[in-house]
Amino acid sequence: MAFKDNFKEFKSLWVNSGILLRQVDAEGDFDEFEAIWSDSDAFKYYEGYRSKPNAEQIRIILSNEIKGFQKANSYCWTISNSTTNKAMGRIHFNSFENNNTSANIGFFLGREHWGKGIMSMCISPVVEFGFNTLKLERIYTTVEPNNIGSWKALEKNGFLREGLLRHCFVLPDGLHDCYIYSRLYTD
Repeated sequence: MAFKDNFKEFKSLWVNSGILLRQVDAEGDFDEFEAIWSDSDAFKYYEGYRSKPNAEQIRIILSNEIKGFQKANSYCWTISNSTTNKAMGRIHFNSFENNNTSANIGFFLGREHWGKGIMSMCISPVVEFGFNTLKLERIYTTVEPNNIGSWKALEKNGFLREGLLRHCFVLPDGLHDCYIYSRLYTD
């Protein structure tokens, strides 16, 4: 199967009976993502986040996530409560490289869902999808060193810290170092 064939029909993933990873719904997810993006602490370590986006910017972001899938540039799941269908956060692959054998994984959760192991649980089926369906050989990401919850979730899922990249993140208060993590298909 060609890589782009994986983007003909979006594949939702079950994490457990209470959490479903599903395609972004630009209108239906708007209120939850607006609340998440309004919390500057939730994006304290998220590269590129400068300030709360306005309603039009949020609509563009959500629309671009759908377009990214349609163009086979990204695979973005909304982390949702399977009972209420409410968005809790997002997890995605993007930056497909090396003939589509390598991808960046990124994620965030709304503050009310922190500390419950949700992201650790969500990473597992996404990584499995990346290796078994997208046929990735390497999945990687960068994490600001003070973002302990994120790098612990990665480590719980078999990601290895490869090193420290100096002045790699631009955050509102300036340049930050970041850890680089990866997991190989063979790990």
